Amino acid sequence: MTQFYGILFPNLILMFLSIALIKTLYSNNLIDKSTRNTLTLFSVLVPIGGLITTVLKSRRMINHLARGKA
Repeated sequence: MTQFYGILFPNLILMFLSIALIKTLYSNNLIDKSTRNTLTLFSVLVPIGGLITTVLKSRRMINHLARGKA
């Protein structure tokens, strides 16, 4: 569970930083609205995908270790 929180907090921080960067780029007219929406979507989905991957790997590893002890 510690590994999960160790990945959760940096992912959340990076997600908020990337959304702030996207807003800055959009307000300075460096990207258009469709690009902003796409980048915002990726900024949210990529960390969520990373968390799901971490949880699945952790569960798989725990199951593997439990079978090894039994």
